[in-house]
Amino acid sequence: MLNSEVAIVVIALVGCYFIGSIPQAWIITKLVTGKDLRRLGSGNLGVSNTALSVARWAGLLVFLTEAAKGIGAVLLMQAAGGSDFLVAVGLLAAVAGTRWSIWLGGAGGRGNTVGSAGLLVISWQILLLIGVVWVILRLGFRESFMATRAGLMLWPLIFVVVSREWWYAFFGAAMALIYLDAQRPDTDDHTIVKERWPSFWAFLTSPRRTDRDQ
Repeated sequence: MLNSEVAIVVIALVGCYFIGSIPQAWIITKLVTGKDLRRLGSGNLGVSNTALSVARWAGLLVFLTEAAKGIGAVLLMQAAGGSDFLVAVGLLAAVAGTRWSIWLGGAGGRGNTVGSAGLLVISWQILLLIGVVWVILRLGFRESFMATRAGLMLWPLIFVVVSREWWYAFFGAAMALIYLDAQRPDTDDHTIVKERWPSFWAFLTSPRRTDRDQ
């Protein structure tokens, strides 16, 4: 009986990785434009680059499907009877799958939406505190890239303060390391938006720019 329970959890963990590895941004871009998203814009396989390089509605579709992956991974682990620790590992597996997709030879997106949606289910309080800390850092640094990097470095502390469980520090650190690995100034979509539009609202409401316009 114990062996069968372990097998179910292991299968669920592998399933979380495969759920995360589905490259929706790449698939949607390919279907809409016939192009490889890795060759467009910043090259990121995520929400922002899809919105920038394809269309706003396509970016929204990627956002919704990425969020579904994060929530789905957590629910899958819970349904498999995994402990809180194993549920966290399942979310990490989904984020890792998004970051290093088996279907694209190890290429992938950042996994921000997947991780945020999963955290919303695991602990919305952690997600809320991450947001509050980011806003404070954003006001201090006056730009999002450094605020995000500084905030990520505080994740282990944030996770422990909210959960009061020591292992959450490792959970937060592991997620932060994945995101830090993916975050680079030359491919930061938020910087691109700031350079091309006067505000985020202007970006959301303006027509998509062609390569000629850019």
